[in-house]
Amino acid sequence: MEYIFLQFQNSCCKMHTPGLGCSFIDVEFVKEIRKGFESTWIFKCKMCNCIMIIDSERVTPDYLPINKSAVNGTIAVGIGHTQLAELFASLDIPCMTSKTYTKYINNLSENIKATAWDVIKLAGVEEKQLAIEAGDIDEDGTPMCPVIADGQWSKRSYKTKYDAYSGAATIIGYRSKKVLFVGIRNRYCVICERAKNSEKSVEEHICFLNWSKGATSIEADAISEGFLKSFSLHGLKFNKLIGDGDSSVSKRLHELLPYGPRLLVEKIECRNHILRNYGQKLMALTKKTLYPCYIRKFITRNIIRFRTAITKSIAYRKNLDQSLYEKIEGLRKDITNGPYHIFGEHTKCEVYFCSGPKQCEVNLVPEIVNCGLMNEIAYILRRVVDNARSLLFDVDNNYCEQFNSIINKHIAGKRINFTQKQSYSTRVHAAVVSFNSGGEFIRAVHKNITNQSPGIY
Repeated sequence: MEYIFLQFQNSCCKMHTPGLGCSFIDVEFVKEIRKGFESTWIFKCKMCNCIMIIDSERVTPDYLPINKSAVNGTIAVGIGHTQLAELFASLDIPCMTSKTYTKYINNLSENIKATAWDVIKLAGVEEKQLAIEAGDIDEDGTPMCPVIADGQWSKRSYKTKYDAYSGAATIIGYRSKKVLFVGIRNRYCVICERAKNSEKSVEEHICFLNWSKGATSIEADAISEGFLKSFSLHGLKFNKLIGDGDSSVSKRLHELLPYGPRLLVEKIECRNHILRNYGQKLMALTKKTLYPCYIRKFITRNIIRFRTAITKSIAYRKNLDQSLYEKIEGLRKDITNGPYHIFGEHTKCEVYFCSGPKQCEVNLVPEIVNCGLMNEIAYILRRVVDNARSLLFDVDNNYCEQFNSIINKHIAGKRINFTQKQSYSTRVHAAVVSFNSGGEFIRAVHKNITNQSPGIY
């Protein structure tokens, strides 16, 4: 407002034509020229016919124009042009057109992408320093670091329909807790698709179509790309991969051998995924009516104890002054004994684990063995036992899950289709900026734009 009043004052001084004595009182409003949320008002003096032009904002190198700010805000809060127009319609404020919005978001996408890769490179510098301080260095002098990786799609699947048009996979440094790589795959481009359907030549456009295979293979391909580029991007080797139970990623890395046959990437399973899968399968057993009802109800009431028995064993075994082999074997023994302990048989329980049978406790093991339920539990438990080595690391991929939730915030919780052009990629890059900058997405992008250089952050 100060700038608008300053323009009025300066214009009034110029309108004092000798002999006429005209001032702002003598002007009349002619028209308003709107460019999105930016306005230019034109006035005309009735005395001397002078034209006065008033702009709604001053454009300076350190100032982010309102149109760019509005579009940047839609990305920050996870909405599109339709939601922006609806919001301003409720405020009775004219909104920018869809064409104007598209023009600004196309321009802003490059700034956001540049900012994202700037913060990724800064995270790589931090991760490299932490690896050197930890002494995690390869025989050729290259720092190594464990990483957490996971993927997500632009559409909710509910374990059935894996047909999303876009997806992203992320690699996060275990020590820095920041994104070191993001790979985005798009299976659809609306302009290419329209040209194909109408059998016309494709007009010149920025095409983000970079994937033609199924959605389920996006994660393995994008994570593999991150491992292949780890040295050129950060000067690092990712020697350990913490992730969920997706075996396709490990298989792909063993095929590619990103660091040669002498350094194989070790896969460490996420503790939470292993235990959650264990609990889900136990609950599925309680639905089988061929087993006695009271036993199934007992499992349902004590389902948390099955998980707690394993977490307690992990906490004890990982801190023992023993060899890794002895720790793994001890943990396997404890995991196998867990159900027996819960069902009331304590002959194989370690001293640290329990102090023997409780008063009035009933031993249900003979009945569970006789009805065949114990064999099913042992079969379910086999995957947990096989991952005893991973469980000793006691790690999870929660940081990737948190990052995926930030992506979902920027894409409106997967409720809006942002995959037709570049909007999905832009919003994933926005999530990277937000995650690595501690939530200061708008400030980081503002810095990049006002510095007039995509390489400065």
